[in-house]
Amino acid sequence: MTARAGWADVEITPPLRLPMGGRGPRFAPGTTILDPLMAQVLILEDAGGNRCLWVSLDLIGLDYGRSAALRQNLAGLTGTPYEAVVFNFAHVHSGPMTNFRRYPDVMPEPPELREYHHTLAQAIRSAAEMALANLQPVTVTRHTGASDVGINRRRRNAEGEIVMAPNPDGFYNRELWVLNICRSVGGDRAVAFSYGCHPVIVYGFAWDSISSGYPGATRQALRSHLGSATHCQFLQGLAGNIRPRVLADPETGTFRKSTPGDVDEVAARLAGDVLQALGEPSALLELTLKAAAGWIHPRRALDLVPAIAHWQDMAAREDELSRNIGKYWAERTHSGAPLSTHVPMEIGLLQIAVDQRVAWFGTEAVAEWLPALRKWLNDPSLTAWGYCQEVGTYLPTDALLPEGGYEVTQAPWTDVHGPAPFAAGIDATVETGFRKLAGQMSS
Repeated sequence: MTARAGWADVEITPPLRLPMGGRGPRFAPGTTILDPLMAQVLILEDAGGNRCLWVSLDLIGLDYGRSAALRQNLAGLTGTPYEAVVFNFAHVHSGPMTNFRRYPDVMPEPPELREYHHTLAQAIRSAAEMALANLQPVTVTRHTGASDVGINRRRRNAEGEIVMAPNPDGFYNRELWVLNICRSVGGDRAVAFSYGCHPVIVYGFAWDSISSGYPGATRQALRSHLGSATHCQFLQGLAGNIRPRVLADPETGTFRKSTPGDVDEVAARLAGDVLQALGEPSALLELTLKAAAGWIHPRRALDLVPAIAHWQDMAAREDELSRNIGKYWAERTHSGAPLSTHVPMEIGLLQIAVDQRVAWFGTEAVAEWLPALRKWLNDPSLTAWGYCQEVGTYLPTDALLPEGGYEVTQAPWTDVHGPAPFAAGIDATVETGFRKLAGQMSS
């Protein structure tokens, strides 16, 4: 037997008027469609018949219950181990609020959104069925490139506070990870590529428009060079504190308001970087697929929960999200009900070939985790994906905790497992979790 692969994509554009995800006013409805949202499926199979299945989605995220049910369904349908089924979300901020249940339970989920989830599940299953039916012998090469599309978004202002502003000196991963998968007969190919950067351009100039943002535009730009039949699949990396560099205004030290041309510029740059990586020499990979998944439980610092007056102030603000969140935590605090002491987060490790592994986080992980994982796992070629399986709250490193800022302090307020920031000790928790997975895969 030889390695085989199959791929497919289906449209998952929602109907209009659904609440949009990734913006402040919680129930801002989508009113126009700029470009379609897609679900893409890639199945890899090694010579021993072992499989992995990657589902890329032009969505903000998903709640764990729906994600787990879909993964179980696809595992049974395709004969792929559950731990080798990975949902990766582009984390577009111009799509439906499919992560509705990740927010504190302040109001019921709209029935129209529940119906969309039903349609979404059918579409994902359909794409997996097509990919399974199209399994054919392939050759696979890995290519490594670089891109400067992203920039760190955490910077200290004149008052000493960490704010969302471009930080040219802040850490970000320039690396671009590319798999080139070519069918042995017919010449068809799939290109899977991963880079970490928030897709937060479109809503700046089209607040209530549905769009796949730069990930979709990059796929389109690649197909214009590689052929319209090429399957181009984007896998979001560690983008928790990374924004598009094109929006950075060096004169004001802020992120400026976006324009439609910014999407095209980022897509052209990233597609060009992918093409450059594909043009570099690379050895063939002998697929030896393995997968392990598990859970970590970083601890919340309950002594740092804001006082009830803070939540009451939020509840009096104008935007709907602040009002709902403030009301929820004010009532929760007043009732004396216990708060979450830990946050369960799924993590995983994939082996593609003997010396090619991918670590993934089921949460919004910051860029600094990649060098840490490479050190802990003694794997300089390791790549990492964030925004997998469901997309939980932000996961900062220990070094970022004393700095504060949105990813540390404010993000927990909007999470069902909030509202306290994380306590020190995250690094050790993550290291232990991934070392355990590496041990399982090597046994």
